[in-house]
Amino acid sequence: MWSRVPTNVSPQFEAQRQRYEDAESLEQKIAELEKLLSLAPGHKGAEKMVSDYRKKLARHKADLEKKKEIERTRRSSGSEEGVIKKEGAGQVCLVGMTTSGKSALINSVTNANLTIGDHPFTTAVPVPAMMTLEDVNIQLVELPGVFEGSRETGIGRQAMALARNTDCIAIIVDLSQDIDSQMSVILEEIDRSRIRLNKEKSAVRVERVGMGGQMIYGAQSYQGDIEEVREYLRARKATNVIVRFQKPATFQQFVDAFDASVVYVRALVIATKGDITGSSERYEELKAKFGDRFDIVPVSAIKGQNLEAMKWALFDHLDILRIYTKSPGKDPDEKPIILPEGAVVEDAARKVHKQLFVERFRAAVIFRENDKIKRRQVGLSYPLQDRDILQLLHT
Repeated sequence: MWSRVPTNVSPQFEAQRQRYEDAESLEQKIAELEKLLSLAPGHKGAEKMVSDYRKKLARHKADLEKKKEIERTRRSSGSEEGVIKKEGAGQVCLVGMTTSGKSALINSVTNANLTIGDHPFTTAVPVPAMMTLEDVNIQLVELPGVFEGSRETGIGRQAMALARNTDCIAIIVDLSQDIDSQMSVILEEIDRSRIRLNKEKSAVRVERVGMGGQMIYGAQSYQGDIEEVREYLRARKATNVIVRFQKPATFQQFVDAFDASVVYVRALVIATKGDITGSSERYEELKAKFGDRFDIVPVSAIKGQNLEAMKWALFDHLDILRIYTKSPGKDPDEKPIILPEGAVVEDAARKVHKQLFVERFRAAVIFRENDKIKRRQVGLSYPLQDRDILQLLHT
């Protein structure tokens, strides 16, 4: 039974409460209840009521997640998996609305000759192309234009399957069009595809165990009422589980930690058509509204403006290192080994020859031209930096 509503709530709260109670679908109930909570009074007498509503919201979200899991299981057949093989040092998927300039952008930085049209949906299937930056190749994949609900279509599901598996997502925003409407649709389609952009996976960890009941650690890092978490666990019938809040986390991050299908992808925004009248004002608007969440790079494919900066921004968001191996007395190899940021000497040694340079490892020498110490002898656990020259020695 609902808690008695305080007499000093606003007429807007009462009207919204009625809308919530009249809602029929789970999605509608959640939306209306979130609006109701935003109108709730902040005085002490309303604390119990607000707490009850928050628990109810947690139960609704748990029920909706169960419903979604059943639907995903029913629809999953493997036929919608991405079909473009990753190549090069990393893969970047370009996601934007139709006629936002994705094809023109790819043509301007690759040898591709994609069809460019003023009519919608010129690109009907995902299209790969290779961009060269110094001595590495980066694969760019143009995805078909997104629209509201596109994730529910066959080609939309295939496109989002590619986006889920990519190394980086470049959100393409057309500076000749309304910023809010583009970002709203693009981010909604990405989020509903269970892709989280520039979020830390490690903020919350959920571990199912055989016994012990519900154990919650780091509750002080949860940004909300911890009772919401307990209510969600009860609704999901998670009787034996350990939840660790390792960093400040929201309720949605906690829910995501429960969902093994949620993926975390690095992302940035490429603002196209920077040569159009009014583009400067829209770029400033884009920065003001989304600059705290994404790096934003303005470009003009037609005039070739800022394309080099865009290339380096894409490279930086791949979080990779270029390592050049060399043999004693010889010049470094021209083609680098590509490793993820955070890699150590052992990672490079395994890629070159595990038996020789890991199992029979003697030492490694790192050459850094711009470092104070230009030559140093190191062990397997030594961290690498981009453009390191690495000489491996074995017994």
